[in-house]
Amino acid sequence: MISGALRRIAVMGVLLAVVGSATTVAAISATGAGQPQQRQIAVATLSGFKVVLTITRGSGQPPVGTVTAAGYRRAGTVWQLISRKLIGKANGWFWFSTETCSLTTTQFKGAAPTRPVDSITVRLLITPALGCSLPISERWKP
Repeated sequence: MISGALRRIAVMGVLLAVVGSATTVAAISATGAGQPQQRQIAVATLSGFKVVLTITRGSGQPPVGTVTAAGYRRAGTVWQLISRKLIGKANGWFWFSTETCSLTTTQFKGAAPTRPVDSITVRLLITPALGCSLPISERWKP
């Protein structure tokens, strides 16, 4: 009776290992083996300006990442990319702990002949123990 129970546990362990391996292979295939992992950490949208913060996983230990802010301007019914800005240093953030503490988006509409200037101020979580970063500001001009 004990050997039958042990046999069932062993078979279940093998099945779980096979399913886990298949899931990992499927996840790698879906993202592409050569593509770095990315995750979106914040989005802020105003009437004519939108910013998307993304962290891209780098290599090395501990796992680190690079945070970028993509600024978009509304053009009719679609959003057009203005440019991407680096937030902090490349591979300067911890992959697992980086989140948005605060994100302020400002859209200035000046009178002619001035051009509108869109900006963000962001604070990112360094680690739960260390808390949030100092404010980092970026600006986009058309």
